[in-house]
Amino acid sequence: MNSGVIGWSVSSKTDVVQSLHLRTETNWSQPSVWIMSPTDSCLVLGSSQDDGCIDYLYAKQKNIGIARRTSGGGAVLVDPYSLLWVDLFIPRGHAFWIDDIREAANWIGKLWQKTLRQLGINSQLHDAPFEKTEIAELVCFAGRGPGELLIDQKKVLGLSQRRTRAGVRFQCALALEWRPDNWIELFDISSIENFHAIVSNSGTSVQLEKDEVLQEFFRVLNN
Repeated sequence: MNSGVIGWSVSSKTDVVQSLHLRTETNWSQPSVWIMSPTDSCLVLGSSQDDGCIDYLYAKQKNIGIARRTSGGGAVLVDPYSLLWVDLFIPRGHAFWIDDIREAANWIGKLWQKTLRQLGINSQLHDAPFEKTEIAELVCFAGRGPGELLIDQKKVLGLSQRRTRAGVRFQCALALEWRPDNWIELFDISSIENFHAIVSNSGTSVQLEKDEVLQEFFRVLNN
């Protein structure tokens, strides 16, 4: 991909969702950006998330797979259309490396915040610890974590990070569309009152084209 981003290696990855999550950077000589293009639809669970509440039969009927990522947090629906999924890799010791986990997440969030602002969308950065609730542990966009972006108190950008000896991997999910009715029935939840309504009202979308957002994001990375 000819992104014109100075100091970053940029590439596109196309595969099924689970395989994309299992891929990892092997060349940590410089920061890198992976533009993820999933070929299927999956509900992606956090690394330690209990799948006991997932209706696998319903998922099969709707042709939605169940995948798992290596970072924590709640589930997020990944498909070829509704999310812009971008992973960023920062080598340990690089000038972009930030030791503090919260500060690092905020830095990533501010890159996306500036991107959206340049496209005419104002968002708010969640500069606070993760809000741990029962529903947030189930659904990514029902929670609030450091660096994540909100529009009118509704989440539009989800972030996770996983650190190793080599560096840190940030996984960024920007909602291009917000259609929870397409996947909310995957959860067989009776313990949380008004679960469906809470989840539906927790997120929103930017309603922008993927390529438009990416081009602006690359410009932000160059500055």
